[in-house]
Amino acid sequence: MKQKAGFLALLTGLILVSFACGRYPLSLSQMIEALFRQGDAMIQSVIWNIRMPRILLVCLCGGALALSGIIYQTIFKNPLASGDVIGASSGCSLGAVIAILFSQNTYLIELSAFITGLATVLFTIYLAGKVKGNRILNLVIAGLIMQAMMTSALMVLKINADPMHELASIEYWLMGGFNDASWTQVGITAVIVSLSFLGVYILRWQIQMLSFGEEANTLGINAKRIRFAALLLSTLMVSCVISIAGMVSWVGLLVPHIIRLLRKEALYQNMGITFLCGACFLLLCDTLARSLFTMELPISILTSFFGAVFLIVLFVKGRFPI
Repeated sequence: MKQKAGFLALLTGLILVSFACGRYPLSLSQMIEALFRQGDAMIQSVIWNIRMPRILLVCLCGGALALSGIIYQTIFKNPLASGDVIGASSGCSLGAVIAILFSQNTYLIELSAFITGLATVLFTIYLAGKVKGNRILNLVIAGLIMQAMMTSALMVLKINADPMHELASIEYWLMGGFNDASWTQVGITAVIVSLSFLGVYILRWQIQMLSFGEEANTLGINAKRIRFAALLLSTLMVSCVISIAGMVSWVGLLVPHIIRLLRKEALYQNMGITFLCGACFLLLCDTLARSLFTMELPISILTSFFGAVFLIVLFVKGRFPI
């Protein structure tokens, strides 16, 4: 309980800092006036139309990626598992690139990325089910196959893209960012993430039992159905995030490790705090991305940097959980 309260306090502080920071810095009194629809009209516009939807979107996306990461790692019994394992990230990327080549419409890009990512994971699960043997190993192998296929198709599309316009848009999207955040995106993300969170929370006991592997069937659950449902719900969150923000690296891998270092409880007790930690981490990175330089940095630059440094420290100290 104290740790959850601590993360809530940290998240609140980061939200206040994020409101104040940016190309148009604000004081505390200006923020309070704007939040109550008072004061300068431009400051109100900055708060309500730019920073508030962005902050909410970043928090939802960070929490969703962290929660999906810890579920992937529980299902696959692999501390390095994330959305990349079953092809979600590469599928979303391919869908976005296809849309960028044929249309620059933001909503079409997001829809294409979401549908392609989800379809890739469903085909991964279908392919794994057609092969006899260890189901978890089959899922990993099928995911690697789909990832290779999606990456190959992505490279073909990039070669044929216009280097002056389309290629730059593709590369920038693949690096991720929240500079186009809107209230519409917040609403869509909130619905998908909330429903997915509710689904995995209802299945929290059964998902925890999947960590026993094939022995889970002897514990009174249908392991195949629970695994499919958990993977689908986690992938819904990952696909939603990537379709809106582009590739956001390391959150689903790094945050579960932080939670394991802080808490030794089981998955069903860590879902809430994992979500909060993911929101804090991504909001910190996003605030730095738009505040460090005059040009906004792609979010994956900072998430990858912090993630790599953190895992290097764990690796050197011999605390890497493998």
